[in-house]
Amino acid sequence: MMFKTLIHITAPIIFLLFSTNLSAGERAEALSPGTIRGVVYDATLGEPLEYATVALKTVTVSALVDGVITDANGFFRLTGVESGNYFLEITFIGYLTHIVEVTLEEGQRSLDAGQISLRSADETLDGVVVRGDRPSMSYQIDKRVINVSETHTSASGTAVDVLENIPSVTVDIEGDVSLRGSGSFTVLIDGKPSILDANDILNQIPASQIENIEIITNPSARYDPDGVAGIINIVMKQHRLQGVNGVANLDAGNHNRYGGDFLVNYRQDRFNFYLGGRYNQRGRPGESIVRTESYASDTTFLHSTGEFERKRNAWGFRGGVDFNINPSNTIGFGYRMGDRERGRESDRTYEEWSSQDPDRYIYSSYEESDRGGIFHRLTADYERKFDQNGHNLLFQATLSYRESEENSLNLLYDENNNIISSQRGIEAGPRSRGTFRLDYTLPFSETHKLETGLQSRITVSEETNDLFQYDSDSGQYELDDFFTKEVNYDTRIHSAYSTFSGERNNLGYQFGLRAEYTDRFIEMVGEPEDYTLNRWDYYPTVHFSYQLPADQQVMASYTRRLQRLRGWYLEPFYTWRDAYNIRIGNPELEPEYIDSYELNYMKRFERNVLSASVYYRVSHNKIEWIRGIYDEQPGVLLTTFENVGQDFSLGTELMMGFDPTSWWHFDLMGNIYDYRQEGELHGEDYSAGSFNWNARLNNDFRITNSTRLQLRGMYNSPTIRAQGEREAYFVTSFALRQDFMENDLSFTLQVRDLFGTMSRESVNWGSDFYNYRNWDPNTPRITLRISYRINNYRADRRQRPDNGMDDMNGDEEF
Repeated sequence: MMFKTLIHITAPIIFLLFSTNLSAGERAEALSPGTIRGVVYDATLGEPLEYATVALKTVTVSALVDGVITDANGFFRLTGVESGNYFLEITFIGYLTHIVEVTLEEGQRSLDAGQISLRSADETLDGVVVRGDRPSMSYQIDKRVINVSETHTSASGTAVDVLENIPSVTVDIEGDVSLRGSGSFTVLIDGKPSILDANDILNQIPASQIENIEIITNPSARYDPDGVAGIINIVMKQHRLQGVNGVANLDAGNHNRYGGDFLVNYRQDRFNFYLGGRYNQRGRPGESIVRTESYASDTTFLHSTGEFERKRNAWGFRGGVDFNINPSNTIGFGYRMGDRERGRESDRTYEEWSSQDPDRYIYSSYEESDRGGIFHRLTADYERKFDQNGHNLLFQATLSYRESEENSLNLLYDENNNIISSQRGIEAGPRSRGTFRLDYTLPFSETHKLETGLQSRITVSEETNDLFQYDSDSGQYELDDFFTKEVNYDTRIHSAYSTFSGERNNLGYQFGLRAEYTDRFIEMVGEPEDYTLNRWDYYPTVHFSYQLPADQQVMASYTRRLQRLRGWYLEPFYTWRDAYNIRIGNPELEPEYIDSYELNYMKRFERNVLSASVYYRVSHNKIEWIRGIYDEQPGVLLTTFENVGQDFSLGTELMMGFDPTSWWHFDLMGNIYDYRQEGELHGEDYSAGSFNWNARLNNDFRITNSTRLQLRGMYNSPTIRAQGEREAYFVTSFALRQDFMENDLSFTLQVRDLFGTMSRESVNWGSDFYNYRNWDPNTPRITLRISYRINNYRADRRQRPDNGMDDMNGDEEF
C-alpha cells in the first residue's frame, strides 16, 4: 500500500519532467539558442573546482536566467541561451564571488568563457585579511556536506558530535550512530576503507582534523552496497599551499575529558607530505536505573540503581606523501596507525524478590569492560590521466590489520561485601584485510561517459572466547570449557560494476549495475560443523536529475543495498555480556536486502540552499534482536538474532538556511518518517509501527570579526521497535569562539547539554519479560579548546572527487 501511494505521487512528477524536457528540446531546435561553457579553477592551486555554482544573469536588471553546477573537472555548460548581453556569477563555499561579462551574438551557437579562477575567501590582500564564512552545512543534489570547521559547538568533540547536527542522525547513550533510523551504514575515510567498526571510527576521529563529512543516502553502483542507510565519508584536512603549514589543538573539560592533535603539511611543486597525530580521552559519567521482570514459574522482580561511566580513549598518527610524476601520472601513499579503547564501568545496588517470596534480597555489583587494540592501515593510489578531459584510470590498494581484545569483569557482593559470584570474559583475535580496486572512466562526449571497475576484498580473522568463573573455595577464576570457543573467518568478496551517465538538455541520467560474488567460510574449531556461503548478488541503481529555471534542481533515484552479517550474529554459542545478559548467534541468519527510493528537490540562493527529500525504504529479511529469558537462569536476559519479515520507512527531510541579518545565520532542519515492521517468529507477531520526527535549529552569530557565537538545539521524538520503545529527548549546545593574532590563535568554549535534558529512557518487553532502563549522564559537559595555526594554515576547501569512494562495509577501521 505504501509503495503504491509513493508511485501515485512520483509518477506524475517524473512524467512532467520528461514532458518538459521534450518540449524544451523541441523549442531549442526551433529557436536554435546558443551554449555557454567554461571551466572554474582554484586561483592559488590551479586545480579545478567541483560543485561551484555558475549563475547566468541579464546585465540590465540582474535577473537570473539559468544556473548549473561544475562537474569533477570544474567544467560547466549552459544550454538554451538566447542572444544578448549577460554576466556569469560564480560562487563556491569558502571562495570570493567572481563576475564575468559575456555576450552571445545573434546566430552564435557556442561561446567559450575560458578558465575562470576563484580566490579563497580567507586570503590576505595588501595587508588586509578578507574573511568569508562557510555555511556549516551545504547540500548537493545527491549528498549533504557538513563543513566541520564551522561547527564550533563540536570543536572539541569527535565526528559523532558533528553528525548530531544532521536531522537524519541520532546518537544513543553509548555514542552509537543511527542514520535514518538504521545503525547499518558504511564509513569511509577520504573515500577509502577501514577495518574498525563504524561507530569506533566516528567516535575516535577528532572533529578538529576533519574538513568535511559527506552523507550519501542513495549511492550509485560505483559504491559498495553495504549498509542499509548509505555512506558516511570522512574527508580529512589536507593542506594545499606551498611551503610548511600546520595547525595544533589542545582541549580540556570536566568529567575527565582532555586531548590534543596536530597536523603539519609540506608542499613543494609536485611533492606533498603531511603528518598528523592525536590523543583523546573522553569520559561520560552518569546515573542509571534498571528494572526487570521475568515471567517464568512465578514473577521475579529485579531493580537496580547506581553510577556508571562510559569512556572512549584513542591515540594515533597518520602520514602520507603525494607525487605528481607529470601532468598525466600521480602516485600517493598513506599510513595510519593507532590504538583505541572503548570501555564502561558501573557500581550498582540490586533489590530482588518474587511474587512467591516478597522479601527483598539486597546486594551490589561492580562491572567493568573495555575493548580495543592496535590497528594499522597502508594505502597506495595511482592515477593515470589521458589526453581527453575526464578520461582516466585509477588504482587503489589498501592493506589493514588490527588487534582486538575485549575484557569484562562482573562481581556480585552481598550486604557484608562477600563475593557471591563473579565472571571474567576475554574475547580476542586479529583481523587482516586487503582491498584492491581498479576504476576506469571513458567520456564519449562532454555530456556522456562510461565508468566501470573491478574490486576484490579479502578478510581473514580469528576469534577466541574464554569465560572464567570465580571459585569461592579457592578464591581463583577457573576456565569454563562450556563457554570457551574459537572461530576462524575467511571472507572473499569479488565485484564488478559499470555505470553509464549522460545529459539531454536539462535532463541528466545514470544507469548502473553491480555484480558481486561472496565466498565465506566459518570454521568452528573443535566442533563437528562448519558454515560456508557461496552466493551471487546483483545491485542495480538508477538516477535522474533535472535542472529547472532559477537555479533549481530535482533528482529521483533507486538503489538496491544490503546489510551484511557480522561474525557474532552467526556464532552458535553463548557469550556472556555481563552478569545479567547473554548472547547467542544464529548461523541460519540471512542478510537484509534493501530497496531504496528517493526524490530530492533543491533551490540555491546566493549563500543558502533550500533542500527537500522524500524517501521510501523497504528491507527484506529484516534482522531483529530477539530478547527473552535464559532458561538456565531466569533472571538473565538472552539475546539472539532472527529474520522476522519486512520493514518499511516512508519519510521526508527538509533543510533550509536563512540570513535574517548580516551577522546572524541559522539552519532549520527536520526529518519526519513513518516506520512499519511486518513479520512473525515461531507463531508470535512481531509487527510494529511508529511515527517519528526530529528537528535541529543551528544559530550562528558573528558578534565581531573575531568573535563567533553558536547556539544549537535538537529534538528526537519517541520511537518504537519490535520489542520496545525509546522516549523523546532534547539537547541544547552552546559555543563561543574568540580569534586573536589575525586568526592564527583561537579559543573556543563549548557547553554541551546546556539544560541537562540528555537523559534517555527505553522499555523492552516480550512474552516472558519486561525491562525498563533510564540513563542520566552528568551534564552539562564543558570544554575549552585552544587552536594555533602555523604559517596561516588553510585546509583544502575544494570538494574532493570521489576517488572511487570505496565500498567497504561498516565493520571496519579508522
